[in-house]
Amino acid sequence: MEALSTIDAMKAKIESLEDHVSDGVTEAASNVVVTREAKIEASKPPMFKGFHDAQEVENFLWHLENYFRNGKVRDDEAMINTAVLYLSETAMLWWRRKMAGMDKGLCTISTWDQFKAEFKRQFFPNNIFYEAKCKHREWKQTGSIRIYVKEFTTLMLQIPNLTNDDLLFHFMDGLQNWAKQELQCR
Repeated sequence: MEALSTIDAMKAKIESLEDHVSDGVTEAASNVVVTREAKIEASKPPMFKGFHDAQEVENFLWHLENYFRNGKVRDDEAMINTAVLYLSETAMLWWRRKMAGMDKGLCTISTWDQFKAEFKRQFFPNNIFYEAKCKHREWKQTGSIRIYVKEFTTLMLQIPNLTNDDLLFHFMDGLQNWAKQELQCR
């Protein structure tokens, strides 16, 4: 009988502990705030074929860096290895030659900044800024204002260090006289 009363006492203590733990879990659970990080899947960068075009080069690198930022890729080696997956044709040939040079100890590309510098050295046109400035100086409106604005904006983006005053001057200077007078009146 004594054993039964001991067992009953233990059951009562266990039930009491279970109730106490259950109340504590419920209370703790009501104080917990669950946050979930939204996962946005970035589109993969486009393939780069190796054209010597400033806009293509800049856009390719911009797509890669956004892809890395979204995927939280921060390791230089992983960034380089991922970037070369998106090279084809002439660009792939360039990278294969760079790798052969690295294997022979002729050059080193171990950081993302080094990769970008070598990539730009190879594919970024040498005189793009000079050519864009020459075009800017000679740019004239020949069709609609809408087309002029679109073409002017594209050209303007190729010259990163123009001031707002320079942009306004070149824009106004290229307009047909009637459009220039209308704009000056406003």
